[in-house]
Amino acid sequence: MKIKYIIGVLLLSSTQMVLADGTSSFEQLKTLEGDWSGVLKNTNGDVSDLKLRYTLRSNGSAFLEESTETLKDEAPVEMLNIFNIQNGVLQTTHYCGLMNKPVGELVNFSDGVLSFKIDPKKSGLEKGKDSFVTSWKLSLPGEDENQFLYQYTVINEDQTIDTASAVVTRVP
Repeated sequence: MKIKYIIGVLLLSSTQMVLADGTSSFEQLKTLEGDWSGVLKNTNGDVSDLKLRYTLRSNGSAFLEESTETLKDEAPVEMLNIFNIQNGVLQTTHYCGLMNKPVGELVNFSDGVLSFKIDPKKSGLEKGKDSFVTSWKLSLPGEDENQFLYQYTVINEDQTIDTASAVVTRVP
């Protein structure tokens, strides 16, 4: 009986830690609220203007990222990323310019860096068949609260990987 009680307490404690981490990371993410801009450099050689807008929505339960990438003289590509806490875990759903919807969750939050990984099965995507975003990293503002590092990776149909990153600056 005593062992069952101890196991129950440990399970409850670990669940509360997940909730606290999801909540804590969501609270940190909300510090990005507002407009940001930068230059997105991709390992495939592309360089785009990047504009980000973060807003709190749905009675505070969802944090919306609206992104616009403009490559040279091409039409802007607009995308959405919605962050929310589901069952104590910070999740992301990305409405992508690649015409798909990757779904993922926070896999690590340390030293101000939020790392998200996409679950291809949950997203209905398949490596070698689809091109899709596989991960995000948001290095939250540190000493300079008006800049942060924004990164994501894409796996292409041929299974090559492109990484895009930008130091973005808060727009007054």
